[in-house]
Amino acid sequence: MHLCLVDLIELSKKFVHRAKIGNDCVELTSALGEIHSSELLQEISTDTAKKVFWINLYNAYVLLELNKQKKLDYSKQIVHFQDKSLTLDEIEHGILRGSKSKLALGYLRCISVSDFEKQARVSAIDYRLHFALNCGANSCPPIFIFSVENLNEELDSRTKLYLHETVCFKKHDKSILVPRLCLWYLGDFKGFGGLIEMMKKYQILAPDEFPKVGFLKYDWTTNTNNFAAQITT
Repeated sequence: MHLCLVDLIELSKKFVHRAKIGNDCVELTSALGEIHSSELLQEISTDTAKKVFWINLYNAYVLLELNKQKKLDYSKQIVHFQDKSLTLDEIEHGILRGSKSKLALGYLRCISVSDFEKQARVSAIDYRLHFALNCGANSCPPIFIFSVENLNEELDSRTKLYLHETVCFKKHDKSILVPRLCLWYLGDFKGFGGLIEMMKKYQILAPDEFPKVGFLKYDWTTNTNNFAAQITT
């Protein structure tokens, strides 16, 4: 079965919709199972397409798994293509983070990776993906369905909204508390300096402000109803 780029992107969007309302996704998983990895690599070839397809698919499969069990197994192969099966870790850290280690605060890359991952992964890490992926926890960013046509604006919007809702800037003592995921993947944000620049870009800090950075606690309580207004109906 060969699907063009448009069909694959639409498939990823449908996955999120179906998973959100709890509908049967057998038809969609069967469609994925008929796609050969070589065809996937051929069609999902740009960084924009890769981010849209894999973010949508990741969020959908998190919902599907949490509807079946209370805890996620990030190392379990759950996304099945004709000749290739992937884990949530492989999608997030291998493809979307460019083969970065899930440990080491985002400063180390994995040395031994598959040929598929080398071709499927993004060429440059986009820190905004951390405000797009949802692992089913209360502190995760809301799930949003991304599109190829408006990806940059959508990622900017989701990042700005999440930061404005979570960041705690204490101007009187010159300190700022940011989401803990910024610590876990500090290297993706280019360190503490990068975090400060991000806060200025999204108008949380003024250009002349350089507060001390701290990190908020993460609420791991399961929440499978955390959706952007775009898909609340």
